[in-house]
Amino acid sequence: MLRAVVYQLGVDLGTTFTAAAVHRTSTSAEVVALSPRSAPVPSVLYLGEDSCVLVGEAAERRAVTDPERVVREFKRRIGDPTPLMVAGAPRHAHELAGFLARWVVDRVSEREGAPPDRIAVTHPAGWGPHKRALLAEGLTTAGLDEVVFLTEPEAAAVHYASAQRIEPGGTIAVYDLGGGTFDTAVLRRTESAGFELLGRPEGIERLGGIDFDEVVFDHVRASIADVVDELDPEDPVAVAAVARLRRDCTEAKEALSTDTEVTIPVLLPGTRAQIRLVRAEFEAMIRPALVDTVEALRRTVRSAGLEPDDLAGVLLVGGSSRIPLVAQLISTELGRPVAVDTDQSTSVATGAALAAFDARPVITRAEPPTRPVVTTAPLSVPRSRPRGGPKIVVGAAGIMAIGVAALAAVAWTDRSTGTTAPGEPNQTATVPNAPAELNVRATVPHNPVTSSARTASSTPTSTSASVSKPATSAASTTPAPRAEPPTPVVVPPVTTTFSPPTPSATSSAQTPPPPDPPSTPPPSA
Repeated sequence: MLRAVVYQLGVDLGTTFTAAAVHRTSTSAEVVALSPRSAPVPSVLYLGEDSCVLVGEAAERRAVTDPERVVREFKRRIGDPTPLMVAGAPRHAHELAGFLARWVVDRVSEREGAPPDRIAVTHPAGWGPHKRALLAEGLTTAGLDEVVFLTEPEAAAVHYASAQRIEPGGTIAVYDLGGGTFDTAVLRRTESAGFELLGRPEGIERLGGIDFDEVVFDHVRASIADVVDELDPEDPVAVAAVARLRRDCTEAKEALSTDTEVTIPVLLPGTRAQIRLVRAEFEAMIRPALVDTVEALRRTVRSAGLEPDDLAGVLLVGGSSRIPLVAQLISTELGRPVAVDTDQSTSVATGAALAAFDARPVITRAEPPTRPVVTTAPLSVPRSRPRGGPKIVVGAAGIMAIGVAALAAVAWTDRSTGTTAPGEPNQTATVPNAPAELNVRATVPHNPVTSSARTASSTPTSTSASVSKPATSAASTTPAPRAEPPTPVVVPPVTTTFSPPTPSATSSAQTPPPPDPPSTPPPSA
């Protein structure tokens, strides 16, 4: 009788490479070789006519003959409402991510002889709820339900803690510079062998190894600009030669992590050349981007309420973090020791498998420090006392007081002049000798709050005077005998619905709000 296979699967869906690892109940996490040449597989898809999907190197080989059916770097497009056109058909990026994850799960299940009991998938730390929901939708469409999600820096920290001893209470910062994205996070080891996420993780979505590859390619292209511009984009030989040149540029970039200079061969139709590139030249071209990553790391540390001296160290994750300039900048700017992960290309997948194995919550969120909330929505509810809130209440109460005072005055007048029979309810009355505005309001039912708000949008000062004046007249004017039949007084209901005028950003930012008058109509929102 065969025993059921029990294991957990961690998947790192990278922009350029995808890796996977498994964790069993009796062994440590183990990296799964998804490609015959290496453990990670290129994040490249080929969508065939017969609904077949090729992944990795097999898909890259089809790019020479069927480039319109090959798609890569689609992870960067998750969240973009504009779909990708693959062989004339629209495909959303999260749908393609589901295809890739489904292929990885099937590959691992075939090797293990059974599907995994739990799956954990990583994503960049800078992703918000919208992108995470789209990724979950793509996985669900591919038949992968109940997937555990965690950020790439968190998974890297879990893997690092499993191999290196981190005392409870120890705090580390994770610097993850991969093929297409950059992420940073600060985590603290808890007493329960888990991690507590401190502060706010940050990330730069469109910064990674492929951008550095493009820098090297542009350097080579600038040296042979005339030759490249004359190539025919419809010539398969020229397209294949340019693709080979791009791969050579990528290999040269990787070689500069261990060597001080490289030579890039140029084998284009009708051209043979060699371009020399020194590490100092390459670092000068990418230094501004790396400085931005260090600043993002510093902001993450500050968001956790910590200083660089409070960190036990900085963990470097991702293939592009092998660039020597990265460690130099972090050591110089933060003054903290730098720890390089043992296998930067698969550490995130291994950490995801460990997180999927542990039934307890491996990552917990600490309460973020108090920060001012800045919102750009003009009609949102602010945390502080708004300028218009109390005025709306005062204005509504003032208008209601006008109506009540008018009714009281009319009732006293009618009883003093004998127009109302004793015991008969006083339901109809007019206010003689009152201002014309008050008579209009008494005879024409309308919403006083809406009317005053419309007037306030043009002349707010005069509106305040016109509202307060009728109340004084209604309470102090001595009525005269009436010569016309009584007219019903309608007191309209008090509402807060009004048409907000367009505010002036300059005036609201520079002019302090005036003190609230005792009776002022509601201002515009």
